[in-house]
Amino acid sequence: MSRARRRRSFPLILAAVAALVAGCAIELPDLFSLTAQEWYELGKTHYDAKSYEAARRCFENVMVVYPSSRYADDSQFYLGLAYFDDELYLEAQAVFEDLAASYPNSPYTDDARYYIGRSYFKRAPDYQRDTELVAAAIGEYRRTLKLFPGSELVPEINRAIEEALELEARKLDHIIYLYRRMGRPRSVVLYADMLLGAYPDSAYTARNLWRRGEALAELGYSEQARVDFQRIMEEHPDNAYAEDARESLKSLGAVN
Repeated sequence: MSRARRRRSFPLILAAVAALVAGCAIELPDLFSLTAQEWYELGKTHYDAKSYEAARRCFENVMVVYPSSRYADDSQFYLGLAYFDDELYLEAQAVFEDLAASYPNSPYTDDARYYIGRSYFKRAPDYQRDTELVAAAIGEYRRTLKLFPGSELVPEINRAIEEALELEARKLDHIIYLYRRMGRPRSVVLYADMLLGAYPDSAYTARNLWRRGEALAELGYSEQARVDFQRIMEEHPDNAYAEDARESLKSLGAVN
């Protein structure tokens, strides 16, 4: 996203900053008393000062009074950010979705789609809960990459995908831990298969190769267990579970 730097209305900005410094309740000018540019720049001043409610009111005024203004998409994008940074992710998502639909050629469209994905992800409270929102975030990230392959956001989107995938892997890792605690080796094998198949490069790979190997050994599948233990030693020699794998192989009579 790139926009030419626009000249600010300094009296309005200074008044807003003075109110913030003084700790006063922020009173905005009358709705029709400012131009679209003035409302936008006043909103940016409040946004930069983390006065998100006042910022939202300014950006909304641009959208209501000047919907055809050159500042309309700018204001809608920053309205979404003012919700997002205020941790109001559902509202932010709605604003970004409307921006992407209403201004498909805006320089903010790739950013808006990225923030749709971020809003989905932020609405997923933790890894133990339902991951439909995480899956929706991943889908939106990948859609953004497909629609905007040349976007400057590509590296950030790829990192966001990795973050979301790691969260999914973490949930499976916790499920495997619980089944192991409950003494249910077949369920350990089932969910370890899922984790290792879907997220082979996650931080949880070595640990769950070992857990699966232990469960397979308990079920009497010694040869398959050996394969998992050997994989840890060969593919993850510096991982903490490499020594556990060596001890497990010893118990199977596989190493000296």
